[in-house]
Order: sequence, then C-alpha cells, then structure tokens
Amino acid sequence: MRLKRIILLFITLAAANSASSDVNKTDTFSAYVDAEGNISKPDGFRTDWEHLGSWFIPADEHAQGPGFHDVYASPGTAAAFKQTGEFPDGAVLVKEIRGIESKEHTTGNAHWAGDTGVWFVMVKDTQNRFPDNKSWGEGWGWALFKADNPSLNVTTNWKGEGLNNCYGCHLPAQQTDWVYVEGYPTLR
Repeated sequence: MRLKRIILLFITLAAANSASSDVNKTDTFSAYVDAEGNISKPDGFRTDWEHLGSWFIPADEHAQGPGFHDVYASPGTAAAFKQTGEFPDGAVLVKEIRGIESKEHTTGNAHWAGDTGVWFVMVKDTQNRFPDNKSWGEGWGWALFKADNPSLNVTTNWKGEGLNNCYGCHLPAQQTDWVYVEGYPTLR
C-alpha cells in the first residue's frame, strides 16, 4: 500500500512538473525574438537543426542571389509541417548563402560552397504579435545578417529594397506560407 502511494505521488509530481514546463514553453514565443520583435541569428543551427534542403543559384546575368543556399529549421518544425502542412508558431528558418568556388577535378568542373555572405532568418508568428514592427508581415518575422557583422540584423522593413526585399522575393511562394517548400525534400 505504501509503495502504491509513493508511486502515485511520483506520478503526480511528474505530471505537475511537466505541466509547469509546458506553461513555460507556451509563455516563451521564441528565444530569437525580443519583446519588440527584434530577431537575432541563432547559433548552432548548422549542427543542431534539421537541414531542409539546398538550392544552387549559378552566377549569371539573371541571378539575384547566386551561391549555395542551405536552409535549416528549428527542431520540431519539419515534423509539425509534415503533420499539418503549415509551419508552427515560433518556427525558425535560417537560409545561409555561401559563395561559389570551383575547380577542375578528375570528375569534371567541380563547384562547392565558399564563404558565407549572408543569413536570412524567418520566424513564424501566427498571432501577429508585432503589428507595428515593419520587419514583420504575412505571419513571419524577416531578418538579414551579413557576414561582416553577423550579430546585426540589418532588416528594417520586410518590404525594403535590395536584399531587404523579402516581400518581392517571397511573393511567388505566398500560397505555400511564403516559403519555397518545393526545394525542401525534408518537408515532403
């Protein structure tokens, strides 16, 4: 009888601890977003997150972003997307764009990723938490970090100019939650 009470007490404490842990998880929107909606670049995404896929944009007269584009998702994002077909609230996507290196090898003219030029970071916001912050729109927070200062988000308006024109680049992907999902085999 005493053992049953100890087991019941243990189960009750574990459930209470789990419930308080879940409350803390829902109270925190994202570790990469502050109270004003400023986005920071995640560390360790290349080793600790799921690689969704890669794009190669050759350097030619039509390329607006030539290089190797590798895209990573915060833990649990791909699984949630596969279940619902939508990105979950707080999901973070990081696109790292690296330069193009090439050399003739025994297999032919080889190309590989060079140095990182920029990182784009998107944070899903299903609740429109930052309506007055111009770096947020269409359910996402948008950020750009350059290699010369990787801790500084230079995006001030997601409908900005040049590399800050997140809207212009992602408009064709509006029907798939503003993300080019066809390039990510992990989501299929």
